Amino acid sequence: MELGVARKRQSGAERRRQILEAAERICLEEGIAALRTEKIARRVGLSPGGIFRHYPSKRAILTALTRALLARLEATTPAEGAPLEWLRAFVVNRVRAFQEDPGLRLLFSPEFEHALPKAAKAELKRSLRATWDRLVAAVEEGQRRGEIRADLAAEELAAAVAALVQAATQPLLAEVIRESDPERVWQTVRDLLAR
Repeated sequence: MELGVARKRQSGAERRRQILEAAERICLEEGIAALRTEKIARRVGLSPGGIFRHYPSKRAILTALTRALLARLEATTPAEGAPLEWLRAFVVNRVRAFQEDPGLRLLFSPEFEHALPKAAKAELKRSLRATWDRLVAAVEEGQRRGEIRADLAAEELAAAVAALVQAATQPLLAEVIRESDPERVWQTVRDLLAR
């Protein structure tokens, strides 16, 4: 910063957003073990203690980061639709989200989950469970309508769909999926579900 030039004060909300973005980048670039409040503060131009005006602890940062990531992930879940329409939107939206938003991989990282405070870990599990329940319900409804094969249990088919989508979270497979058209991934799922 040049002498005589006043630094523009940022709103608390803007600074909290910057802190979460910096924490996410550190986790992605260096791993969760490298996440330190001093490192986050440096990245956003705060003093080491200045970060605590926005978040009382690293645990609070991790909780807020988890909530922000979950909000981004949940935004990809269709609100409603006929079973095959819902499943198509779910698969395409999720694959596209993992292609465009590498931060979402953190939610499926055992290292990240292990570092989370108990309450944030519970929120993560509740959110993933709710998505699982909706996925199984869509498959079951499709089976009742005769649109989805019934020779396998809905949970088995839902697990296969989830595995194909979650493959986008794995670093080696993410490279392959990143180059894939989400519609092609859906076609693979559709073939799997076909009667």
